[in-house]
Amino acid sequence: MMKTKADAARILIYSQDGFGLGHLRRNLNISLQIKKQCPSASVLIIADSPVAPFFKLPSRCDFIKLPTIVKVDTGVWRPNRLPMNYQDLLYIRSEIIQNVALSFKPHIFLVDHMPHGALGELDWPLRVLKRYSPETKIVLGLRDILGAPDVITKMWEKEGAFDAAEKFYDHICIYGCNDVFPLTDAYQFPQTLVAKARYCGYVARDEKLERKKRKSADLRRMLSESEEKMVLVTGGGGADASYFMDKFLDAVRALEKHENFQAVISTGPFMQKEQIKLLQKKARGLPIWVKRNSQDSIDYMRRADLVISMAGYNTVSEIMRFKKNAIIVPRPGPSAEQTMRTDILSERGLFNAIHPNKLTSDNFAEMISEKLNTKKQIDDSGLPDL
Repeated sequence: MMKTKADAARILIYSQDGFGLGHLRRNLNISLQIKKQCPSASVLIIADSPVAPFFKLPSRCDFIKLPTIVKVDTGVWRPNRLPMNYQDLLYIRSEIIQNVALSFKPHIFLVDHMPHGALGELDWPLRVLKRYSPETKIVLGLRDILGAPDVITKMWEKEGAFDAAEKFYDHICIYGCNDVFPLTDAYQFPQTLVAKARYCGYVARDEKLERKKRKSADLRRMLSESEEKMVLVTGGGGADASYFMDKFLDAVRALEKHENFQAVISTGPFMQKEQIKLLQKKARGLPIWVKRNSQDSIDYMRRADLVISMAGYNTVSEIMRFKKNAIIVPRPGPSAEQTMRTDILSERGLFNAIHPNKLTSDNFAEMISEKLNTKKQIDDSGLPDL
């Protein structure tokens, strides 16, 4: 029988970000690849990032915004905007997810990061979906590193995540490589879950998909035409990135007479306006542009001779994808995720790293100068599967 438009694949994605953009960015990268493989597919994303969708959505892709809850510590959440009890808000979110899933009737339900959802909000929707839409394949997507193994394992046991993964899921996709970080071993997955798991390589943006004919913005055009070296400083969503960006400005002051380069500081949408103003004021007189991008752009990454960033999954994947010289300043907490990723990948020689507690304007300046003047490129043998 000929396949009709009504039969085209429907993919539902649960993307829980709280106060961030990382999961949403990764799920949109996955959506772009789904569209590349299956142009007629429809993708519906359930997101709770305060600025969702933020990124440009591909064709036949839409999103539903949940009321946002914010993670304040491991396993601890609070409502971001609505002045109500978090348990009442979780009930509302769970009802929305259940109704969307039953109405959309997805062929695949991809759940990102938490098999049971934030504080178990997916438990009932998954039960209902299993009962009334048994043909739906339910897939768990996990980034390479979830956090400190002892913390995550205890939390998964306490909250019922292992039980949910065994009971509801058909497949587990791990967005990483076993030789970089053996997730199933580190987090003590039982054999029943190991049997469902597959390491898929790192999810990074596809350069061919990103390149489109468009007029470059003035700053991007100027940087692309300049012969000076260019530094990109980025902190993902930006909520806690102002500290190392401020230190970068101090380092540039120290380097001003010795190095000739331009820089773009991309603050991200979550940095406080007051912090952005302080950075802009401090950058006056320096060849530095402080930008709060309304849409993220990979153009600066492509142009950069040096990337300075935190250790978020997506940015690190892009650094590896485009083989960029980089300095990584991992987020110190509350999760150990970024520190672990930084330690593992820097040991493979993929970038230089410095912990924020050891960051000073002097050692920052020394590292920046060294990276700008090196001719050494990323060793392909250290790169994981991208």
